[in-house]
Amino acid sequence: MLNNFFEELKAEFKSALSKRNHPFKYITLSTIDGDLKPQSRTVVLREIHDNLDCIIFTDSRTDKVKQLNDNAQACLLAYHPKKLLQLKLNGKLYPIEDSIETKRLFQKVGEKAIKDYTTIQAPGTSILNPDHVDYRERNENHFLALKFVPDQWEALKLKRPHHLRAIFDKDNDWKGQWLVP
Repeated sequence: MLNNFFEELKAEFKSALSKRNHPFKYITLSTIDGDLKPQSRTVVLREIHDNLDCIIFTDSRTDKVKQLNDNAQACLLAYHPKKLLQLKLNGKLYPIEDSIETKRLFQKVGEKAIKDYTTIQAPGTSILNPDHVDYRERNENHFLALKFVPDQWEALKLKRPHHLRAIFDKDNDWKGQWLVP
């Protein structure tokens, strides 16, 4: 039963990339800042590899990039309100530095979203008005792909008569352990 539960979780997580409006498409990423405080934000899940590594995109000047350079520990949190399913993935977050891979991933960015990586001012810079954002040309971008490498999945599924909660560790070949919900 536990192995089937993990297979169900992986399938549901991966379906975020193929099912329109799937709630796991937009997930919460948490990193640790220099004061050891957690910092969370919503990111878009772009790819999930067979080994469960995940890809997200960001501007290279964001706080999350500075934070992961000091501490690669990160957490992804996803919640499916209709299925009452929460996934928490712990692991490490790394910038993708391979230029060929970066070029491949940048080609996946839609035309409307390109400008998100071409602002002259860094994300989080104070401005007087939302119309006061200036942009560079497409090829002068700050695009950065990040790879999240999970080492642990924890799931909670609310259901009756018993909620299901389990943890799965990569170091144990993703074998799981039931937990008290």
